[in-house]
Amino acid sequence: MNRIVFLLLLIFLCLPAAARHIVGGEIELVHISGNIYRINLIYYLDVQNNPTRDPEAEERVIQVGIFRKFDNRRLRLKPLTFWSRTPVEYTQPNCSNGGIITDKIVYTDTIQLRSNSFNHANGYYISWERCCRNYNNVGLVNIVSEEPPEGTVDFPNAAGQTFYMEFPAVVWRNRAFINSSPALFRPLSDYACPGKQYYADFSGTDPDGDSLVYSLVTPLNTVTAEAVPADGPHPGPYPDVRWTSPYSLTNVMRGRPDLAISRDGLLTVTPSFTGVGLYVFGVRCEEYRGNRKIGEVRRDFQMYVVDECPTAVPPQILGRTLSEGTFTHDDVMNVTFPAGTPDANRCIEVRISDDDINNLADGFAEEIALRAVPIGFNADLSDILPAITSARLTRTSPFATFRVCFPECPFVNRPFQIAFIAADDACSLPNLDTLLVTVNITPPLNTPAVFVTNDINEAFNEGSGIKTWTIEAFDADGDAMDITALPLTGPTSLAEAGMTLTVNPQTGNTRTAIFQWDIRCDVFDFTQQTVFPVILQVEDADQCLFKDPDRLNMNLRIILPVNSKPIISSSGLTSDPFDDSVTVERKINESLRFTVLGHDNDGDMLTLYGEGKDFALSDYNATFPQTERAGDVQSPFAWDLRCGPIDLRMKSSFTFHFIVQDYNNKCRFKYQDTLVVNVNVSPPDNRAPALSVANTNPDLVLAADNSMNITLGQPISLALTGRDPDLFPQPDMLTMSLVGATGTVEPSGYTFTSSPAQSTVNGTFLWEPDCSIFVNRVYENDYTFTFRVSDDRCFANLADTVTVTLHIKDVDGSDDKFLPPNFVTPNGDDKNDYFAMQKLDDTGALVNILPLDNCAGHFERILIFNRWGRRVFTSDSREFQWHPNGEAPGMYFYHIGYSNNEYRGVITVAYSGKDQ
Repeated sequence: MNRIVFLLLLIFLCLPAAARHIVGGEIELVHISGNIYRINLIYYLDVQNNPTRDPEAEERVIQVGIFRKFDNRRLRLKPLTFWSRTPVEYTQPNCSNGGIITDKIVYTDTIQLRSNSFNHANGYYISWERCCRNYNNVGLVNIVSEEPPEGTVDFPNAAGQTFYMEFPAVVWRNRAFINSSPALFRPLSDYACPGKQYYADFSGTDPDGDSLVYSLVTPLNTVTAEAVPADGPHPGPYPDVRWTSPYSLTNVMRGRPDLAISRDGLLTVTPSFTGVGLYVFGVRCEEYRGNRKIGEVRRDFQMYVVDECPTAVPPQILGRTLSEGTFTHDDVMNVTFPAGTPDANRCIEVRISDDDINNLADGFAEEIALRAVPIGFNADLSDILPAITSARLTRTSPFATFRVCFPECPFVNRPFQIAFIAADDACSLPNLDTLLVTVNITPPLNTPAVFVTNDINEAFNEGSGIKTWTIEAFDADGDAMDITALPLTGPTSLAEAGMTLTVNPQTGNTRTAIFQWDIRCDVFDFTQQTVFPVILQVEDADQCLFKDPDRLNMNLRIILPVNSKPIISSSGLTSDPFDDSVTVERKINESLRFTVLGHDNDGDMLTLYGEGKDFALSDYNATFPQTERAGDVQSPFAWDLRCGPIDLRMKSSFTFHFIVQDYNNKCRFKYQDTLVVNVNVSPPDNRAPALSVANTNPDLVLAADNSMNITLGQPISLALTGRDPDLFPQPDMLTMSLVGATGTVEPSGYTFTSSPAQSTVNGTFLWEPDCSIFVNRVYENDYTFTFRVSDDRCFANLADTVTVTLHIKDVDGSDDKFLPPNFVTPNGDDKNDYFAMQKLDDTGALVNILPLDNCAGHFERILIFNRWGRRVFTSDSREFQWHPNGEAPGMYFYHIGYSNNEYRGVITVAYSGKDQ
């Protein structure tokens, strides 16, 4: 095919060593062993301006910041050293001759994350800041990005990039929590074409098998416009970049359809035909274990849309079974193979064609390739494809046929689907066609292994020694068997509960195991758990290794010795002081206070303490002093709910456990009673701010409905004031902004300034519109400006808006009353001595009578000719004066020229007589 030569402008960051064109990147945290982790910072760099890939042009050391999410406190400033620089391959390398050259650059180092330092339930984040990105004047379309003046730190129109990732605490429920961050997708190295779907697999992998969910996010800006923050990365939260109108997170590229990413990481967009340029976007990969989010990785990236792309048609893939003579299956196909089908017959054939072989621009040839993708299951499908999965099609060889053979054992023990995808070599991404094949393979016969031993249900007194059971399993086929135990509910292992499972060697069709339980009271604290549902399973190693275990249920129970347990109660919390679970509602800025009491009928020594579920009381400034006393004990709980420690975006429900314990029993185990208090926290009460507007130009009038009538040339000056009545626990911070500016013609050139302030905030709007607001010879327009003031009362933000409407019309340039003079007497009597467009007004002052200049037309010149056509005077000044001294008396002709009109007339010059 003809290949496009183009230059891709990539994301640019200003670093002290050299100019950077950063395409994107991310931060990885990889567990090595124990509490040792490796931090990798990866970014992708355009080397168009550094073609030699000189490593000395790169920083040898960078510094990332490690922060605690709860309070954004920086815990470490960690140096990372330069590790490697490698080129990035393209999806279609022959689509570019080097216009795009991208390198992957890695900085890395190891770090110790100790459990006594990184144990906060809210987790942590790592960040790295750089400024600036590409600027708008070099092709960046969808965000505001202007070059900051040299040495400027506070420049709101600068757009930097913050690399960001979150990771969980290294302990969870008092046990080590091991986690590595997701390893993300490869970078984009292709361009997009208008009207053609662009696709890219942005999915990553997780070393721990955690679930990954993808979404688009607004890219993060840097806190300042510093190229490299002098004190290292700033703490979050980090500002978003500003989208240029009409772009937004829901309209990233104005595509049809627009840029989107599926939950499993497939990125798609069809750019519009007016969407040529460079687009920045952000992708967030959230990591879940169970139903709990434990981390996230963010990557900013970019996509370039070019205006010249070759046309190409997709290939076509058809299928047939070995018994069919023609390829008749298009789109979908179903095949069934009974058990015992020979390997050579457990196959299908697919045929790929492509009409681009008839295209002269493609050299009457097309490169195609075949790949297979599992649908709804995970498997390596390379073995079912032939050794060669690509071909060159020509008009003399218009088809490529491939034989696909399936294994005797199906990939899953049920019918499964495989998508066979034909791809061509179109630029910038291959066109595709898919044949979806449903395959039903009957696996070889197998009799699953089963337990001979029946389910076990037994109860024992605490401390009564070691109990032993013999477990027996049988497999009719004589397959190898394995007997295992599933994880317990409660203790994390059999050993922790005093249990062991010893599996004996298999004898013929039988295998046995010995299960033992040591229930002596110094092995396990049975006051914490008395019921132990143990599940054993036996699995045979059948030919296909399908998982079909048999299970043996062991329901084991401990009977505890008689002892009066302590009783917990409360005062000032609920009408029933012995409720063991209470839910209360509070708002931020309110307080919660009550007393917790403990009692033991045996008079045992009691300890009363409290703890938060997955958090420490001190994290949120709650207090509950631990107390110890025999028989009866009590302690007060106090919590003043404040916005600083509480972040309702992260957590709005808080569960407190209050526990009373005694120690007077045979094994010194802890008997206890628990009061659970659930506090649902809602936003604070808030009164909305009020916004008012006043006109500060005395020549204009602002009506009661906030409308104004303006003649072009009259400056518009508005003063806006926002006031907020809330003062407790501190005054609200107010922010004023201009949130809407619309008109018959889009307004431009106005300014709005305002700085946040407590209680009262002021803003100023200035605009002196010019003729650019009038188009298509319409000289009267309407405009609407909407202003907004909002407070920062945490999670209960309120706002007020004011809308000002402006009706602007052009200056009246009418010539209805334009009567030029036509007689001049230059006789030296200072009356009517010269020709000019003037008259005396009511005060006796001379005023100009020419039609006023406006946007429709303006005065350009006056020309005066004598009767023979000779030009005797010219001027481009509206205040011209022609003194015809020395000119012959008689008639003269004038031409007054406007940009849109012309006035012609006659002047009579007479020297005799005196003016009266």
